[in-house]
Amino acid sequence: MAMRRSYKQIIAGLVCAVCVSVAGESILRAETDDAVRPIKTVIEQKFPGMKVLRVSKTEIPGWLLVESDSDRVENYMYVHESGRYVLSGALFDIQMGRNVTQEYVRDRQQALLAGMDTSKTILLSPMQSKLERPVLVFDDPDCRFCQQFHPEVQKLVEAGVPVAVVLYPLVRTHPDAYRKSVAIWCAPDQAEALGRALMSKPVMGEVGACSHPIDENIKLGKRLGVNSTPMVFLPNGQSFAGYRPASEVLALLQIEAQQK
Repeated sequence: MAMRRSYKQIIAGLVCAVCVSVAGESILRAETDDAVRPIKTVIEQKFPGMKVLRVSKTEIPGWLLVESDSDRVENYMYVHESGRYVLSGALFDIQMGRNVTQEYVRDRQQALLAGMDTSKTILLSPMQSKLERPVLVFDDPDCRFCQQFHPEVQKLVEAGVPVAVVLYPLVRTHPDAYRKSVAIWCAPDQAEALGRALMSKPVMGEVGACSHPIDENIKLGKRLGVNSTPMVFLPNGQSFAGYRPASEVLALLQIEAQQK
């Protein structure tokens, strides 16, 4: 069934894309104004429980982009300015060979990441950094793939790559991960506590031990579409989920691996 829904979404996007001729400019033309503001009210009335974050004009005359509480592709809707017609899913420009929605999502993600406060992350800094911005890694302390990936993270740091670890507990899968995330953050040596957790060693601490950014991390991760860990965002705009050896990540960053 999931494949069938995805196929329908693609077809809907293609139908919309062939209705107009576009020149390849960015999908976003203007933020909410008097012409698009009523759409927010219409959508929230017709889709109870939906929280509309913004409504934007698109490169397609007469069609608006509605974003709900996440920057994931599945949380975007294209709405006719009349408020009557709605398309859900990715929009494709078949003439230019573009996934228009994915471009927009990527731009939104990069804006979120560029404005991120790294003081709310565990920053693993190399002796001499080869990047101006750190690689961002969303980690769950009880995630076995995060545990497998952490030695590769340490290799990245040794190779001159700064890494900012965002504690991101997947509480539905790992009920104790939230407590452990707070305990790691509140530990005297956060990096050491993170390393212990990712070696499956006990991490002691209570939820109320100190002020922490874990709830903010969860909100940010949802906006970025993080639903599994580790999730990695590179400064060059690329991202990937799951384990990869450090050599592959260095190649993506166009940094030569150190020879030993």
